[in-house]
Amino acid sequence: MEQPNEPAPLPGAVRRSAIPVDVFNPLLRSLLSWDLVARVEAEDGTHYWQLCDAAQRQLDELTPPRRPAGSLAYLDHWCAGCRQQRLTHLRDGRYLCEPCERAEAERDATDHDEGKPRGHRFHDFTLRPRRSSRP
Repeated sequence: MEQPNEPAPLPGAVRRSAIPVDVFNPLLRSLLSWDLVARVEAEDGTHYWQLCDAAQRQLDELTPPRRPAGSLAYLDHWCAGCRQQRLTHLRDGRYLCEPCERAEAERDATDHDEGKPRGHRFHDFTLRPRRSSRP
């Protein structure tokens, strides 16, 4: 009888494991000493820790908006906005890099605020009449 092929276990350095909480002690002490966290007492006698408002705002500024989990990145496409070959995502039938996608989202928000109709920013070249080369 033949044994089924089982994948070899990953070596210890590659294997995912739980990070020991002790590793975070310096970070946690820094949060406490800079008053970036506050202990909040709940009505039931328990407590929890909460970041101060300034730290929460800073975290919001540092973290870019997350893409939906189903968003695919393409490495071999040219950006429809800047015409450079970059990491792109397919949006509304076009491949856009992140800076162009951000700029377009801001432009769309401005257009929407001004009451302009929102629409696609690409041309359908198949509807353009062909020039005849005959006299």
